[in-house]
Order: sequence, then C-alpha cells, then structure tokens
Amino acid sequence: MVGCALAMVMGAAAMVTPGAYGQVTDVRTLDLGAELTAGTAHVTYVPAFAGDSSKPFDGNPFTELAVFSTDSLAVTLAFDSLTNIQQSNVFVWSPMTWTLESAMSLSDLDSKTGTYSLLAVNHPGPAFAWDSVTFAAHDVRVVRLTIRNASAQNVILGEWRLLSVVTFTHLVIYPEPIRLMVGRSLQLSVKVGDDRGNIHPYFLSGPVLWGTADGSKVSMDEDGLATGISLGSAIVNASASGAPLAGSAVATVEEEVTAPKVEPMTIKVALVLQDPLLATDMRIHQEFHWRDPRVLSDALVRHFREATDSVLNFEFVEIQDANVLFTKYYDHYFEVEEYAGLLREPGWATLKEASDKDSIKFDYVAMVKHYGYDLKRNAGEIDEVWVFAAPYLGMYESQLLGPNAFWWNSPPIRTGTDLTKLLSVMGLNYERGVDQAFHSFGHRSESAMSEAFRLAQGKPWNNQRPDPSHWDLFTRLDKDFPGLSHVGNIHYPPNGASDYNYGNVRWVESRAENWLHYPYLYDNHTPVNVTTWFYQPGDPLAEGNDHLGYLRWWYGHLPRYQGVTEGVLNNWWHYIVDFEAAVELAEKLTAVHPGQSGRTVPEGFRLHQNYPNPFNPSTVIEFALPQRAHVSLEVYDVLGRRVLSLVDGTLEAGSHRVVVDASSLAAGVFFYRLVSPEQSLTRKMIVLR
Repeated sequence: MVGCALAMVMGAAAMVTPGAYGQVTDVRTLDLGAELTAGTAHVTYVPAFAGDSSKPFDGNPFTELAVFSTDSLAVTLAFDSLTNIQQSNVFVWSPMTWTLESAMSLSDLDSKTGTYSLLAVNHPGPAFAWDSVTFAAHDVRVVRLTIRNASAQNVILGEWRLLSVVTFTHLVIYPEPIRLMVGRSLQLSVKVGDDRGNIHPYFLSGPVLWGTADGSKVSMDEDGLATGISLGSAIVNASASGAPLAGSAVATVEEEVTAPKVEPMTIKVALVLQDPLLATDMRIHQEFHWRDPRVLSDALVRHFREATDSVLNFEFVEIQDANVLFTKYYDHYFEVEEYAGLLREPGWATLKEASDKDSIKFDYVAMVKHYGYDLKRNAGEIDEVWVFAAPYLGMYESQLLGPNAFWWNSPPIRTGTDLTKLLSVMGLNYERGVDQAFHSFGHRSESAMSEAFRLAQGKPWNNQRPDPSHWDLFTRLDKDFPGLSHVGNIHYPPNGASDYNYGNVRWVESRAENWLHYPYLYDNHTPVNVTTWFYQPGDPLAEGNDHLGYLRWWYGHLPRYQGVTEGVLNNWWHYIVDFEAAVELAEKLTAVHPGQSGRTVPEGFRLHQNYPNPFNPSTVIEFALPQRAHVSLEVYDVLGRRVLSLVDGTLEAGSHRVVVDASSLAAGVFFYRLVSPEQSLTRKMIVLR
C-alpha cells in the first residue's frame, strides 16, 4: 500500500503470520477517515448527500449515513496514491445487498473496461452486523460500493472498511542517525518497515533483542539503551524475538552533540493598548497606579528574545492607542467613562457581580473587523495581535480565530471574520506584572504543542501515558515520576507539589538539560530547585522572580532546532507563533539528507526506500526527478567506500526504477545515494545471506 494510512484490525494484539525469511504479514484496516481529513482520499455519493459525509469512515458503525426516497446508494472512494486492498467490510442498518467494484481510474470504473474489477455482486448484508468479502490483493485508485434495499425506499450505511495485507520486511532503528557522546546513554527504539517503504509502530508480541558489532565503541543493554564508550562508530543491531525481522544502523560517538538552532524568527505583532485618556487627563493605568502597558510590551519582547537565545523576536508593526472598548457589558459596549466609574468602586463590586453573571464579554470579532486584522493577517502584514487591557474587560489569556481554529487555552472562534489563516490574540492585563503576561503565553504554548503532537502522532497531551510523546516527556513532574522529571508545565515546575509552586526549595533530579540536545534525549540528569531558575536581573518590573525566572527557564528549554522528528518540527516555537505554517513545513521535511537536518527536499526530487529490504540477492530502488538532470545513484559500504554504481547520466523528469543485483556484496548494511547538481539524498539498505 502506498500513500494510504493504515490502522490495526485488532489493535496491539493483531495476529502476525510469518512469511518468507525476513518477512511477516498482517491484515490492516485502511484509516479512511484520516485519508479523507488529510485530503488524500475523496468520497462522492449518488444520490448526493448533504450531511456529514465522513460518518461511514469514523470508526463507529452506529453513526449512520441515511438517504431516503431511494432504494440504492453508490459510494465512490478515489485515492491520490495507489492503494492496496484485499478485503471489504460493510455494516448496514437493515438487510441489503451490496456490490463492490474497483479500477485504476474513474473512467475505467464507469465504463467497466481496462483496469476494472468486479469484486462482489449483490452480496447479502444482514442488519446491524458486519459483512465481509475477501478477494485477491491488488492496487487501486478508485473503489465503489453500491448498496441496494429491495424492501424499502431508504439506505442506512453505518460503516465501510477496506483492508489490506501488509508485508513487513525489516526493523528501523530510531533516532536516525544515532549520535552518542562518550559516557552518555541514549534510549533507542524500533519501528517496523514494510515492502512499500512505509514505517509502522512496533506491534510484535516478542521483545526487541539488541546488540552491537563493536563493544569498544558502543555498548547496548537489553532494553535498547546505547552508551558511548569511545570516539568512532559501530553497527547497532536489533531483531524481533519470535519473528524473522531485523535491522541495523550506524551509531556514531562524538565529542559533543550540538543541536543546530533555526534561523531567528521575526513575528509581526499588532499591539492594541486599551488605555484611553480619561476626563481626569490621565490614562487608566496612571489614575489607578498600574503599569505602563507599552513598557510591559517591550519587556515581554526582551524576555522572549533572551529566553530563546534570540530565536524568537516579536516586532510591533502596528500600535493602536485605543480609545474604544470592545467589551460588552450586559446589552451594550462599555463606554470609557462608564467603565472607569466602575473601577473606582471599592472592591469593584459591580464589575465582579457582572462577571459572575457572565455579563462581561470581549467581542473579538468586532475588534478584528474594526482594525482590519483579518485582512492584514491574510495578506501577511501581521502575524498576531496583543491587547493590553485593564481588569474585567472579559478577555481570555489567549484566543485563536480562523476557520481551522482549535483550543488555545480558550474555545476557538471559527466564524464571523474574513480570516483564511489562524490569528492568535493575546489578552494581557497591565494591572499585573510581566511575569503574569509571560505566563499567558505559556498556556498558549501548551495548547499549540498538545495539538501538534495530537495531529502528527495521534497522542493528545498525557504526561503519564506508558508510551509518551516527546511533549509528554517534556512536561513530566517529579511528583508523578519520582527521579524522572523533565522540564514541567506552566503551573508546575519539575519539583512542584501544587499549582504555582515555583518557589519550592526541594531538590529533585531532572532531565531538563537533555532538551538542549533535542531530538537526542540522553539519560543525563541534574538536581534542580528554585535556585536553578530564580531571576535576579535588577529589573523593577520583575515582581515574583521565582515565577518569571521559572518561565524564562521553561521557555529556554523548549526545542528551537532544525529538522523534524516523527512528524513534528524540532523547532516547537514554530507551532506556537504560526501553527499552520509549522504543520506545512513538517510535512515537507519528511526526507532530509543525513547530517543536514532540516534541509528541505525540493518538490518532486525523491528517493524511495528500496524494496524488499532486507533482501537477497536483488532489490528495487525508485526515485523521482523534478526536471531533466545529470544524476548519479551509487551504493556505499559503512566505511564510505563505493561498491556499486547504478546510474551515472542524464535522465528526464519523472519517476525512475532501478533493479539492483547485490550478489557481489557481502551481507551487511549499505547506503545508496542519489545526487543531482542541486541536491542529494541517502537511504539505508541491508543485504542478507
């Protein structure tokens, strides 16, 4: 199967059948819902259906798609890439018959010619039960399911699933490449590669067996913990106990592994200062002896620049000295003097009462439309908005607007503006200090990273899960994992015992400093407590130095490096300041030259994983060129010596396929490299004997 997401038929307990040596097979369900969401698969209905067209692919047979005044429904799935299928499962709500057809094109399917295949004809489907048809495995681009109800003028489809037999051929060791330091240990892991070049989570029941070809350079324990012994390189081996799958990788031991930073990022901010002049000839912050919002704004910019080692640079491209308030107070917008009068009340009793009744609300849409921030964001003139306001004006700490908005420490606003991109609006309060404003950005950061890992890996934030994402690890606390804390979250430092416990003097072991080597998370640990992050700059705005200091320390450990790891950028700040652009970049950085992390491969220049792999004695390498060019394709051993020259000449744009005869090579790990005048790509292959 190429290009279509897969899900296990029976989850982690899926049965695996040994195949030929070095292979196992497993039946998997195609994740059609994910494909439709990603836009790599497309569905049409005849007759047309105006409701939620994803219901037959959401994994729940009791969320139905129903059509009435007809006795038939044709559902056509079209895939952007070749998709292998071998079985179809259908769940309907009343007795019906169904027919299944496939082809390589819609025209062949409609005309029933060429690549057309009839896979099932009038197959009886019982009510409220799964019905299945198995056929010869084959690649398709279009599949059509036609359901008929002979007894009524309605069709109710609960779920439609397509399944494929996948051949797994080898183990892939992560991280890739493996970089170690003398005396430091790194946890290795494996995934499973199939014969089409796709990578899957490790699902085999047997444990992974680890080893190394040179224990003087690298040592391995039984759990996959690799330790650098001396400078140099060694082959690390992994095999699956009870299954004929194995993999190898080169581990390099270096003096120091440094994480290359991304280039400095400039974020264009529209600053709205809701600090109008009152009848007393003083601004609100002056009359009530609060902080100057412009001074606070400049302080935030400086703290972010310092905390991120100059990677994050906010720049005010527009400053609004706002003389109107966008807060609805019961049935009207606040007038400036009306609001100021309520602030003068002892204890703000009226404001608190209105807030308790949920009768004070900030109108984000009105503000965005008033200043044209939706059109300015679409045009790239601004990246986000900061609003500095006084108390009880109804703003969230952070708010996300736009058609694809999601939780941003507040409910999303998806309609009401002309936004085509996401727009983040910060709600900051100049009654409070710079530490509280800094705090608000932290919850926004947590929302962004939680969504990034959920989207890329299907792992919502849960720092106690048994298979943690890197975001889960980053936020781990000593109170949950004694001796195994990392950096913590915005409310809890790693040694925290309760919310806001930034001043805790208790020492705990933390793995926080390993995040400065990201994505290589070594097992180094150091003791931390409040003295680790306490901030003493002589800054009069820095009230609560343990609070501000912890946030600076937390932001300073947030990864800001080049490359991508398991679908998520190594620069997490990109998600925080421009989520959609970060997701797009992560998708592009799926093939990078080893040792040049973060280098984007031009569209159309691709080198695919050879298949089968491992192999004996032949394999196939496929690659694609965006334009006519002179290219070379060569094979090297682990010492960097060229052992085969496969291509050396000018080729036309498009896809190319080379059959490799490795009968002259010894068993072991080799690397094949595709080079053009503009770019190069390298992949690993394994020869068996």
